[in-house]
Amino acid sequence: MRRDYYAVLGIAATAGPREIRQAYRRLARQYSPDVNLWDKEARTLFEEIAEAYRVLRDPGARVMYDRFGHRVVAGALDAGRRGDDVHTAVELSFAEAARGVRLTLDVQRFSPCAECGGRGHDGGAGGCPRCAGRGVHRSVDPVAVEIPAGVDSGSQACVAGEGSAAPFGGPRGDLIVSTRVREHPFFKRKGDGVHCEVPVSVWEAIRGARLHVPTPGGEAVLVVPPGTPSGVVFRLRGQGLPRLAAEGTGDLFVTIRVDVPTGLDERTNELVRQLERLMPMTLRVSLERYAGGAG
Repeated sequence: MRRDYYAVLGIAATAGPREIRQAYRRLARQYSPDVNLWDKEARTLFEEIAEAYRVLRDPGARVMYDRFGHRVVAGALDAGRRGDDVHTAVELSFAEAARGVRLTLDVQRFSPCAECGGRGHDGGAGGCPRCAGRGVHRSVDPVAVEIPAGVDSGSQACVAGEGSAAPFGGPRGDLIVSTRVREHPFFKRKGDGVHCEVPVSVWEAIRGARLHVPTPGGEAVLVVPPGTPSGVVFRLRGQGLPRLAAEGTGDLFVTIRVDVPTGLDERTNELVRQLERLMPMTLRVSLERYAGGAG
């Protein structure tokens, strides 16, 4: 059974336009699908709140509602209107967000009543029972959705004409799909730029190396010069993520991490000492000037 519109907005039947507007704004912020992406109950409440506000803010529709109730005002107000937008959410892997993906989503929405052909009546004296005389009923329908490459958590894709059907034959609203992207164990995203950390051995850091580095789109070759220290960041242009609102692709930032071997046996320790004698390094001589806090 549908709730009283005044009860939905939490206001008295004598409330003025300003009070109606304030109540709607407060509830819309609380139950908006953009805030409650994964809460189906909140989406249902939001639809109920929007319907109540649409009627009570219209002086003529409000008078009809006060006199005749839900069914009469729904028919008079909704005839010829566009259907409501439907909000839904989808969770994507990092790879799906990077390359884009085509999905089929089960969308809860209002669809035209098959029994009455969307007219609200079956040709007899009364309204159609299945749709309560409104020409639409709740349904769950498969909808194909194209998610473009480069989306991030909080991005929205609009599928025109795949929202709820309007009562009495009006056109459908749109389907708004909000995305949430799961974190990746190797790549860290910052906008359209991607960051990662690649380990190299001490010998590769000393001699230099040619590395095959994973990228969101496949693989790239990174040339590490001889003598590269740990922490150096290399920028691979165009190897990040597609830019959603513009042309081009972001960059990949690769941080080098030099792994130092541990657990050396006596023979290996001796080889390291020989290398130290061949390549003496005085890295901390300049630190002596700061002893005792001297500047």
